[in-house]
Amino acid sequence: MKSNNQPAISPAREAAIQILYRVMSSAAHSDDLVHSPAVSRLSPEDRNLTTALVLGVLRWQLQLDAVMRPMLQRPDAELHDAALLALRLGIFQLLHMDRIPPHAAINESVEMARANGAAHAAGMVNAILRRVQREKETPQRTPLVVAMTPEEQAHPEWLITRWRKNFGNATTRRIAAYDQQEPPSGQLYTPEEGLPQIDDGSRLIAEVTAAAVPNPKRILDCCAAPGGKTAILAIRHPQAEIIACDVSPKRLEAMRKRMDRSESTKHVKTLLADMTAPPADLQAEKFDLILCDAPCSGTGTLSRNPEIRHRLRPSDLPRQVDRQKALLRQALQLLAPGGRLIYSTCSLEPEENLEVVTAATVAGTYRSIDLSSLLPESVSSAAIGGTLRTLPGTQPCDGFFAALLEATPSSP
Repeated sequence: MKSNNQPAISPAREAAIQILYRVMSSAAHSDDLVHSPAVSRLSPEDRNLTTALVLGVLRWQLQLDAVMRPMLQRPDAELHDAALLALRLGIFQLLHMDRIPPHAAINESVEMARANGAAHAAGMVNAILRRVQREKETPQRTPLVVAMTPEEQAHPEWLITRWRKNFGNATTRRIAAYDQQEPPSGQLYTPEEGLPQIDDGSRLIAEVTAAAVPNPKRILDCCAAPGGKTAILAIRHPQAEIIACDVSPKRLEAMRKRMDRSESTKHVKTLLADMTAPPADLQAEKFDLILCDAPCSGTGTLSRNPEIRHRLRPSDLPRQVDRQKALLRQALQLLAPGGRLIYSTCSLEPEENLEVVTAATVAGTYRSIDLSSLLPESVSSAAIGGTLRTLPGTQPCDGFFAALLEATPSSP
């Protein structure tokens, strides 16, 4: 989508609509785009507004569409991309950003539609946004009991249904409420000089892994990019030989550059590898400590990565699970006798978590180790059956799972 850069549109809103178009039309990630060089060149105020608009629209998109669609002459009509995004941006500002003057939200949304190829829809955008504003000023009476909160309505119905089944209604509402806000930081850990800046949930996994084996000689990180957890392992165990693998050349190259920026991580070796089928030379090695932080659905990180909810389908989960089982089975084969492995995901879904661990270890000589003693007291409530399971809104971090496995001396 190409803009004419009309002066009536603020740089922040112009950047936001371009990022939202990229997210909608490709596999691009919002987090990468809001930290891109183009956004970095904006003023601090515009950068903050761009980020708030992009993440806010993605978090509330389903609710925004539910507000807008009944107002169309044909609710099932396929709208021009620029008109659809302009409506989402305008409605989000009107309903969720009290500090934005309504006239600015409406007028600039109309101009964004016009400047990005949807001039024919500018009148419709204007009419709908003015109706949203009128109805906001004269709200309807809300029933005392609602089937779904607005936060739950901002999630796919199939996801809310499965969370209710797995966690109950109250916990599901806490998860949904957490997902609609900027995720907290510094609630579990205070910043520590020399450590990478990563979210608390990711740091929790890294710290638990680092504490699982005292003085390991050889460490393997199976799915390492972007490298924050690897860096913490390197800093906590500076004498260990560390090999960090990833299947993506681009992500591994970026990680290598990060590792080389600090003396504390330069010794990390990076290796391009699909760990569902490790290279032969790696299969000949044995490791005292392995982190298998498996690619997953990411349903524990919807606040941080809101576009996941729009891309994920129920049919995606079985494919994820097959890959996770293959990763874990192969990683376990690389453990030295008595070595330990952390299997982790940022998923809330049981089939990606404990069920993977159970399936991958059923035929091997491995035992589960209770990792509760490795957890900070602030998340002791997240120890479930000897595993870690943080739930957004219950613990002050994203949703993560971890299990600790040990190779018995009879393991090959």
